[in-house]
Amino acid sequence: MNKSELAGKAQTVLGLIESESLGITLPHEHLLMDLTKGCYIEPDAASDRFFAHQPVRMDNLYWIKTHWINNIDNMQLMDQKLAIDEAMFYKRAGGGTIVEVTNIGMSRDPIGLANIARATGLNIIMGSGYYVAPSHPDELSGMTDEEVARGIIRDIKEGVGDTGIRAGLIGEIGCSKPLEENEKKVLRASAIAQQQTGAPLSIHTSPDDELALEIIDILKDAGADLSHTVMCHCDIFSLAQRTLDKFVEAGCFIELDNFGQPAGVFFSFQDRLIETPSDAQRVNAIIELIAKGYLEHILISCDHCYKHTYVAYGGYGYAHIIREIVPGMKMKGMSEEQISTILVENPKRLFRFTGV
Repeated sequence: MNKSELAGKAQTVLGLIESESLGITLPHEHLLMDLTKGCYIEPDAASDRFFAHQPVRMDNLYWIKTHWINNIDNMQLMDQKLAIDEAMFYKRAGGGTIVEVTNIGMSRDPIGLANIARATGLNIIMGSGYYVAPSHPDELSGMTDEEVARGIIRDIKEGVGDTGIRAGLIGEIGCSKPLEENEKKVLRASAIAQQQTGAPLSIHTSPDDELALEIIDILKDAGADLSHTVMCHCDIFSLAQRTLDKFVEAGCFIELDNFGQPAGVFFSFQDRLIETPSDAQRVNAIIELIAKGYLEHILISCDHCYKHTYVAYGGYGYAHIIREIVPGMKMKGMSEEQISTILVENPKRLFRFTGV
């Protein structure tokens, strides 16, 4: 598979398709993953540890919804049947594509994703590359930028391992606070791989404005196509408007991708206070971004990586944006054209491989 064969197409776990076929797209989701390596935080208090090691169920859901990175079971999505059932809510609501950004460090499952794609009829695009530093394999430290890039390129052109199932995205590439040296290496390698494949690039940005802008500089210096790059978690990390402005000035997409998460929760993450916004605040922020002329740079998603977001556990599920958010957007005065641009046209441009 060479770059010219990929150009103009989107690559799903079942093969290349025309980007026009993507339809309504969730650009940042997980279907099968284990987020515990490097992300789970063991609580200090004994009574909280009591909850941390329980399975997710109705009588502890109130605690998990405000401590979602402190419960092991909540951070593991490993049941194919459950993933199929949850994804079908989205398919029946009119969804076309789920971009599954799980990569190395989060127990990526190419065969499982292909099974889900066949069972649901959804387009599923799989990620490549490495997540945040605590989840990196030991051997990454001894690898060069070029060696890391070759692995990503292999995922895209040949497939993951011996599965023959190919990635259609570089990402989500993990960045922390502070940026670790291996994370910087992976950013540079991702830029190299993007140059050689024309693949879209998705960045799990740092929860720090200055570091988020440093990421842009690293990618630019390494030759990344920033117009084919999305900066994720712009909502949950409460990045400043001036930072979003810089992202757009660089040509990037900006992603508000935590729709449906519990609102009004305060927690400390990498030495920064995170104040989770409501979906209404997200929609208002989108309207303000459109007023600034940023419509063609906006992406939205739910980032399902916890059981508590699933319908089976009392969450809103993958269909939430179609079912609840779109009607709210219309009530707030957004046009059908604007909504279609965000849900269909912008993802279509991002996930279409670029040419030679």
